[in-house]
Amino acid sequence: MGLGAIASLSVHAMDANNPLPEELFFSDVPVVLSATRLKQALPDSPASVTVIDRTMIEASGAIELVDLLRLVPGFQVGYYTGSKFTVSSHGNTDRFARDMQVLVDGRSIYDPAFGGVTWSDQELDMDDIQRIEVIRGPNASTHGSNSFAGVINIITQHPSEQPAIRVKTVVGDGGRRQVYNRFAGVEGNLAYRVALKYDENDGFDTRHDSSDTRWLSMRGDYQVNNRDALLLELGHSGGTREDGFPADAEQPFRATEDNHAFQQLRWTRSLAPGNEYSLQFYHNYQEIDDSFSDAITFAPLDVSLGYGFKSQRYDLEFQHTFDINPAQRMVWGLGARRDQAKGVWTFKQGDWMTRDQYRAFGNFEWHLTDSLLLNLGGMYEKFEQKDGFFSPMAALNLKLDEMNTLRLRATRAYRMPTFWEDFADQSVVFTGSMVPILQTYKTTTNLKPEYIESFELGYLGSFEKLGLTLDMKLFHEEIKEMIAEVADLNAPGQPFAYINSGSFNINGFEIGLRWEPSARSMLHIAYSLTNAYGSQIKKNPPTLPEHFRVLDRRVPPLTLSVLGSHQFDNGIKLSSAYYYMDEMDWAGDGDLIDINRRWDIKIAKPFELERADGEIALIFQNIGPDNDFQDFHTENVWGDRVFLQASLNWY
Repeated sequence: MGLGAIASLSVHAMDANNPLPEELFFSDVPVVLSATRLKQALPDSPASVTVIDRTMIEASGAIELVDLLRLVPGFQVGYYTGSKFTVSSHGNTDRFARDMQVLVDGRSIYDPAFGGVTWSDQELDMDDIQRIEVIRGPNASTHGSNSFAGVINIITQHPSEQPAIRVKTVVGDGGRRQVYNRFAGVEGNLAYRVALKYDENDGFDTRHDSSDTRWLSMRGDYQVNNRDALLLELGHSGGTREDGFPADAEQPFRATEDNHAFQQLRWTRSLAPGNEYSLQFYHNYQEIDDSFSDAITFAPLDVSLGYGFKSQRYDLEFQHTFDINPAQRMVWGLGARRDQAKGVWTFKQGDWMTRDQYRAFGNFEWHLTDSLLLNLGGMYEKFEQKDGFFSPMAALNLKLDEMNTLRLRATRAYRMPTFWEDFADQSVVFTGSMVPILQTYKTTTNLKPEYIESFELGYLGSFEKLGLTLDMKLFHEEIKEMIAEVADLNAPGQPFAYINSGSFNINGFEIGLRWEPSARSMLHIAYSLTNAYGSQIKKNPPTLPEHFRVLDRRVPPLTLSVLGSHQFDNGIKLSSAYYYMDEMDWAGDGDLIDINRRWDIKIAKPFELERADGEIALIFQNIGPDNDFQDFHTENVWGDRVFLQASLNWY
């Protein structure tokens, strides 16, 4: 079935204006694209992959995109504020989640300045997502540095699959007011989509964290001829984010201005079934305006501090996929990237700092026998002012029978320091003069990339007659040369700096289960059990036991999510999700947070009109007992929330 799906996909790849058939991705043996850059049936994938499809997206009742990732085994989602989020696999992260690679239609949205993803600034609505493929584990051999804890690949719908006009609105607790509009169509060989959105959010009742976001995005898919296709996407967003805590000199109440933009162009040429190449270029831009004055803490002096910056990324990549023979396939490519950042508050730099990167990658798939599959891959990367490094991957898949597959995998991945970690230079200054009076951050070390070595034993069972898919894995991960934030005891004022220090071990077991007893019912379960231990320097040079940071609580021992849905004969759709996360100590400025329990329910009723259809839904979030849990900060206290969501499509 997997080989048949691959062959079908190769044929369809010749017509980029004809989107890939949905049944290939949502059949009993789904096809995934992310693990090796080759289209593979799940039993052939060399990595553990969770696919969040349209059924799960609609059933979840999620208002924020990041909440969908709670459905992935071993994943944690944290709300730094009501509009700033962090997502991690196996914990060990702060609000920037620097170890996670996130792609949207093949474009990395990782921020090179501070790391992580500014989720609220992305020009993306859940209505436009076809599916999300999540690689659970390091995958730098395919997607490069920062694919350290995992890869989130968000694939949007082809415009030709979408209704001509769609309007959606959401109103509810927490001051939520959201309006989304989309227009999509086809003119000859051109399929296009234009979308815009306005989103207001008052955040937590216990925080100063209201926000508003406005964005516009456009996509065009043009079929030049029967061999060549072009994809163009671009977008811009802007908004205000409130932040801060009472009586906190370093994080006072304030409002920041965020701006984000991107452009992406990809050319694909199909030479023959199973043989194509592509050339892609994209540019990301981000600007955060964040500074404030303080005339109280240092009275009678009037001082200022800031966290604002600008960053951008230019990326060019060539990729070639081809079949060597019926048993062997390969993808290889070359890429070049320029990352830039500047900020008078964070780097004391009014001019752009630049870091260039060059890379070469390849992945090879070989069917040794009918039941034995070998995957080999690797990427070599060379960053400016850093030593080059190679990220290898090897996996062996043994097909026990038509329904059961075992997988053995080993890989190494690297995480490059961000501009902030490498060049942090921040001071409290006299207001209006920028003359420093107290150094708060100053990195003087030429940091090495931290790296992770990962080993896993996986099992995938697909039981077609039962409508059941079972994905399990045992894993061991060890992180070395960790990049640690430390207080420099030898410098005046003991500012914070970054050094390479410490190691971290994670052992665990994960289960992903999906059961579809009928076309109208679905149950999804994600479970993760982990044991973590490690330490690193907290104050440098360390002379006392308290100068070390113990990392054992950085990963919650147990995470669980359950999502179920059913559509009744009268058309009403009922779905419910439950999320559980054990105690976790968030890194950076995060807090030690107690057990989180959250229960959501969605009730939806579709309707049809002449040349139109739509849906009205009630979404209840965080209902039931124990629903006043804390999130990332002890000040972020969840309460129950109710939302009304309505959508209408005109054809």
